[in-house]
Amino acid sequence: MSVFKIDRNAPEPLYYQVKQILLKQINHGELKPGEIIMTEKELCEKFQVSRITVRAAIQEMVQEGYLQRRQGVGTFVSQPKLSRGTNSRRSFSEEVSLSGRKPGSKLLELRFESAVGQIAEALGIEEGKKIWVIERLRTIDDEPVAYSTSHLNLPQEIYLHPGELEKEVSLWALLFQKGIIIKETEDTVQAIAANSHQARVLKILQGNPLLLVEGISYDGDGCPIEYSYVYNRADRFKYSVRSTTNQYVSMD
Repeated sequence: MSVFKIDRNAPEPLYYQVKQILLKQINHGELKPGEIIMTEKELCEKFQVSRITVRAAIQEMVQEGYLQRRQGVGTFVSQPKLSRGTNSRRSFSEEVSLSGRKPGSKLLELRFESAVGQIAEALGIEEGKKIWVIERLRTIDDEPVAYSTSHLNLPQEIYLHPGELEKEVSLWALLFQKGIIIKETEDTVQAIAANSHQARVLKILQGNPLLLVEGISYDGDGCPIEYSYVYNRADRFKYSVRSTTNQYVSMD
């Protein structure tokens, strides 16, 4: 049972104290992912604060991804964000599976077209060469979390069929079956606002924050195989960066 209380003599605003109490309940396991929290009225009565105070606390937690509102149902504790490292070579499916959740993939479009501009440059090929383009919706426990477009420079004898893409959740696993092994990736991450198309696909509001990951994947010979951009929901993903230094720090 939680013993966290509001301190009316503290310098912190009341809404901030309510928020911190709810966060501690989440971190201590008193409120679990997917669990509905008290109504605004119940929280007002529990903490003896105004509805404006409770709404401010909840709104900030929704914006930060800790809570999720469901129209006409209530407010729920969000699932933990999937942590991905920029130096990790694991696929989306591997990362999700390792977190104990179910990865999913829905094929939106598969086409064979000529590479142009930035795409041809990223893949290190001449403009006009035919490449495969795959658009997919990625899910975690059946919830839309990412929208990806992959441009693949594959040997001419390799053919991709919609059926195998719908059956195989991991693109890298499918490429492995065809004799192509991804050995290295190079990613850049930036924050953007969802446009109308991305919002519709991901079932979020236009303007919601996304993490755009633009990446190039290489085979064992260092040849670019895949150029991709993935629009990840910022309330479902976080990225970690690890670096090392060769500098010697004197203790004198």
